[in-house]
Amino acid sequence: MTDRVAIIVLTYNGLSDTRECLQSLQKLDGARPTVYVVDNGSTDGTADVIAEEFADSVILVRNETNLLYAGGNNVGIRRALEDGHKWILLLNNDTTVAHDFLEQLAGTIQKIPEAILAPKIYYASHPDILWYAGGRANLRRARLAHRGIREKDRGQYDLPEPTDWATGCALFVPRAVFDKVGLLDESMGLYNEDVDFCLRAKESGFAIHYVPSARVWHKVSAAVGGNFSRTKLVHKWRSLRILLRRHLPSTRTRLRALLDFCLTEPPRVAAILLKSKLKKLSGRSEPL
Repeated sequence: MTDRVAIIVLTYNGLSDTRECLQSLQKLDGARPTVYVVDNGSTDGTADVIAEEFADSVILVRNETNLLYAGGNNVGIRRALEDGHKWILLLNNDTTVAHDFLEQLAGTIQKIPEAILAPKIYYASHPDILWYAGGRANLRRARLAHRGIREKDRGQYDLPEPTDWATGCALFVPRAVFDKVGLLDESMGLYNEDVDFCLRAKESGFAIHYVPSARVWHKVSAAVGGNFSRTKLVHKWRSLRILLRRHLPSTRTRLRALLDFCLTEPPRVAAILLKSKLKKLSGRSEPL
C-alpha cells in the first residue's frame, strides 16, 4: 500500500526543517512512498539545495510565488493525483515521523479504506508532550481545539476512534475524498483550511479517524514565529470568520459564536502564557 502513497511536503524558506523532515521520511519502514517537495517561492535557495541533496528520493515542484498553505499544497495534490496515487499525505516541513508511521496508517486503511486519517502529534521541543490527539469542533461556540494539547502522553489517548477534524500538519487523505470534495479552499488564507476541508468531507459522507499508533513530532508554528505570534493570531481570526460564515448559515448563530469567542479566548490565551512564564521562572519549560 505504501508504494501508492504520495507525501507532499510544502516548504517556504525552511531549508533546515525541510532537510530534517526528508531525512526522517528516508527512514520509513516498508515500500517507499513518492515524496513531492513543493517549494512555495523560497528566496533562500531552499529549492536548489533540496534538488541537489535529495535528487534521487524526492520530486521537486517549484512555485514561482508563495501560494500559502492551501495554494501550495493544491499544486502538489494535483500533481500527485495526475501521477495516479491512491492516498495523499500532506505533511508540514517542520515535522519528523516515526519509522513505522506509514505502516501504522496502512493497518487502519485496510479496515476503513476511504477515511481521512489523523496521527498522534507531539511537540518536537518536548517529545513526550502532546500537541494533537484528535480534533474537537464546536462551531456554535467558535471552538476548534486539539484534544490533549500540552499534556504528557501517558497513553490516555491511545484508542483509535473517530474525530471531528484532522490537522493539516499531517493530513492523510484517500483519493476518493479529493475526487468528491475537491481541493483545499485557497480563499481561507492561512489556518482552518484543514477544518473546512474535513467538514466538507464529513458532509459528503467520509469518516475521519484518529490513529494514535502513527506518530509525528512537530516544531509548532515555526514558519510564522510561534504559536501565539501576532501573525498567527491575525490569520486565525480572519479564517475563523470565513469558516463560520460557510458552515453556520444563520447570521445570529455566527454572531453569538464570535461573541463567545471574543469573551473567552483572550483570558484562555493569557492563562496559557502566564503558566508558561511561571514555569520558566521556576526553571522548567512548557510548550506553547
